[in-house]
Amino acid sequence: MKIPNAFIVFSFILTIVTGSTCAMLLQERKPRKVTRVKRPVFTQRDWDGIYFENLFEQGLVGERPAAGQLGKKLADTAAAGEQNPTLEAGGFAWSNLIANDVLEDEVKALQQALERDITTPVKFKSEYLKSRQSYSILSLMFAIIRDYDTDDVRWKKYAPIAQVAFARSAAASRVGSEQAYQNARLRKEDLVELVRGGTFAANETAPEKLEWPLVVDRTPMMVRLQSAIDKLKPAMSNKTEFTKNIDLVYHEASIIAVIGEALIMEDMDEFDEEEYAEFAKAMTTAATAVVNAARNQDYDSGSNSANLIEQACSNCHEEWR
Repeated sequence: MKIPNAFIVFSFILTIVTGSTCAMLLQERKPRKVTRVKRPVFTQRDWDGIYFENLFEQGLVGERPAAGQLGKKLADTAAAGEQNPTLEAGGFAWSNLIANDVLEDEVKALQQALERDITTPVKFKSEYLKSRQSYSILSLMFAIIRDYDTDDVRWKKYAPIAQVAFARSAAASRVGSEQAYQNARLRKEDLVELVRGGTFAANETAPEKLEWPLVVDRTPMMVRLQSAIDKLKPAMSNKTEFTKNIDLVYHEASIIAVIGEALIMEDMDEFDEEEYAEFAKAMTTAATAVVNAARNQDYDSGSNSANLIEQACSNCHEEWR
């Protein structure tokens, strides 16, 4: 059947009108108003009982611990009923904290670090603080070798002058000058010769007694301490890693032990502050326990003591950083 043309035209016009009307209605449609929740209003009474007006009077129970008690508790816990024999008749026994082979390995590692860091004046100018770090710890190692309580440690004959030479190189390496570079290079060559079995050529005069503030600053020891802890963490993460890295655990724990002791040597910064000294002793005791755990391949004991090292460090930093 044929549809009339008029009907088609009418349908077309109706479609246009209807669409236009819908579009107008949509445009005129206003967005729905959203009613928001009113902001709450609080009075002082609403806060009562939630926060302390005075934390120390209302929040703490019992007396505050006396200074030094926390560090002493850590040390007692780390000792686990055993006394750490760090003193002998006639003087301090470094051999109870670090074995002669660990001293030798640390010196060799520092010598290799200097070989990498002291190559040209240009490189030294931008990386002289690395040399300062190495020479500072070398001064510490040779101070220990000088006063080591047994004669089976290497380089003891040259330790007094080597310690002074390395301490001076550490002081000189606070800047990246040409003079500092030449000094660092010469001491590096002296160390290479000494490690090879030769002599130590530097012309230095050693004091009769070590003055520990002149041996090493606290900052380089803190840097080396953090490095040791960072190496110890993954090695103590589980028994498999502990067994696989037993030599590393033994070495780094020994370094932590001697740093803890060196920090409170006579006239060092805060050496006579009771609580600071207790934290350092706690760290040394815990580190010594880790060394013994490595010797005995006792992961459980070593893991507990490693946690106490970090605990002693964290508590000390809260008070003294």
